[in-house]
Amino acid sequence: MDSCDQPDIISNLPDVLLVLIISCLSFKECVQTCALSKRWRSVYLETRNVSFKETDFLSPSVDANPIRNALGRIVFVDYVRRWVTRIYDQPIDTFGISISYPETYIDLIESLIAFAVGKKVKNLVLDFSNPVWRTFHDVTLDELVVEIPQSVYELATLESLKVGACKKFDPSKLSNLGKLNTVSFGWMELTDPKPLLKTSRVKSLTINDCGELYFDTIKGNMREVAIKNCDFFPNCTFNLPSVDILKYSGDLLPFEFDNMNTIISEVEFDFRVLDNNNDESNDSNTAEGGMLCHLLNNLLDYGGRSATTLTVCPFLLKMIPRSEHPHVLHPMETKHLVLKTELHPREFNGIRLLLMNCPNLETLTIDLLPPSPIATASSYADIDPETYWMQNISYECQRETLKAVAVKNFFGGSKELHIVKFFIRGCERLERVELYMPFDLDKGRKRLAYAKSEMLQRSSNRVQVVVHNS
Repeated sequence: MDSCDQPDIISNLPDVLLVLIISCLSFKECVQTCALSKRWRSVYLETRNVSFKETDFLSPSVDANPIRNALGRIVFVDYVRRWVTRIYDQPIDTFGISISYPETYIDLIESLIAFAVGKKVKNLVLDFSNPVWRTFHDVTLDELVVEIPQSVYELATLESLKVGACKKFDPSKLSNLGKLNTVSFGWMELTDPKPLLKTSRVKSLTINDCGELYFDTIKGNMREVAIKNCDFFPNCTFNLPSVDILKYSGDLLPFEFDNMNTIISEVEFDFRVLDNNNDESNDSNTAEGGMLCHLLNNLLDYGGRSATTLTVCPFLLKMIPRSEHPHVLHPMETKHLVLKTELHPREFNGIRLLLMNCPNLETLTIDLLPPSPIATASSYADIDPETYWMQNISYECQRETLKAVAVKNFFGGSKELHIVKFFIRGCERLERVELYMPFDLDKGRKRLAYAKSEMLQRSSNRVQVVVHNS
C-alpha cells in the first residue's frame, strides 16, 4: 500500500487526546502544529501549557538590528495579547513570560501575571533577564523593574516557580505554599532562602547568576541542587542529606559539606569561569590545585560517600596535579567519569590522576570542548601529545572494571585517536567504544571520522567501535 493511502492515525484521534499530546510539547512546537491542517489551527489553541519567550519569536538577525528589534517586539507583544484573549476561558497548567527590557511593558506584564494567578496555574515562569548579560555583574539594579505581586506568593496551586531578573524578590514569602516543590531563581539579588528550603517539600533548587548570596548554609531535603555563577558567601556549608544531583559552576570557594547523602547519583563541577589565565608559572595554581583536591575529598568524605557519576571541567584537570600534594586525592567510588576536556597537554596529568583514583570505574565519557583562544600550545612541561598516551601505564580500573568509553564531538583528530587507542590497548575488560560525531559536521570531516573509527575497529577484535551521527 502506498504510504499516502495509509490512514493518518494521529488525525483520527479525538480532540481531547490531541490536546493531551500537544500539551506534552514545548509551546514553540505546539504552535508549529497549526501548519498541519485546518483542524490543528483550533486544536493547538487548547494546549494547557503556554509559554511566551521573546527569544523564540525574534531571530538573532532581528535582535542585532535596533529598528527591526523594536518592530519585532511590538509584533511579539501584540501576539501575546491576542493569544491570551483567545484562551481566556480555558484551563491552563503552565504559564510563562520571558521578555527583556520589561520597563516598556510593565502594565502588560502585570496583567499577564494576574491572568496566570487567576488560572491557578501549577507551573509559572517569570523571566525578565537580558540575553546580553554574561554575569550578574552586568546587571544594574535600575534594570530590575518587575516586582512579584503578593498574589504569586499566595498562589496555593504552584508546584514549580522560575523567577528571573525581578526586584525585591523574597523567597521566604513562598514558605507557606504547600505544593511548591521546584524553584529556580536567576539574575537578581537573593535574600536568604533558608525559611523556604527548611520545609521538606522543596525537592529541586536552581540558582543562576544571582548576587549577594550572603547566607552561610544551604540546607534542606532537596533532591536536586544546581548553582551557577553566583556571588557567593566565601565559607558556605552544604547540608543536603537527600541530594541526588548536585551541580556547581562558578568561582572556586572553600565550601564545606556536612550531612550529605551517602550515595549521590550525579555530581558536576565546572570552574571554567576561572580558566582564563595563560600564566603557567602562576603560584596561585598550587593553592587552587590543593583546594580542588580538598573539595573532592570533603564532598566524598574521604571515601565515606560516593558520586556515581562525576563530571569535571578542564580547569580541574589542569589544577589538581599542580597541588603541592596531589597524592592526597582520595580514591573515589565513582562508576561513571565524565571529562569535559579540550585534550590540551596541561590536562593530561589530571586525567591520569582521576583514573588512578577511580578504581571501580565502569564508564568513561570524554566530552570534547572547543579549544579556548589561549590554549594554543601543542605541548606543555615536556608533555608531548603525540607520545604521552603511548606510555605503558595502566590503572586498576583499566585492568578490572572499565567496560565502556564514549567520546562526544568526535572528529577523528590525532589527540582523540591517541587517547582512545590508550584505552583500547590498556583496558582488559573494555567491551565497546562509542564515538559521537557533531550533528553539524560537514561531509568531508564526516568521512574522515568514519575512516578513523574503522581504523580503531581494526586495531582490536574484542572491542566494538560504534559511530553515532548525532
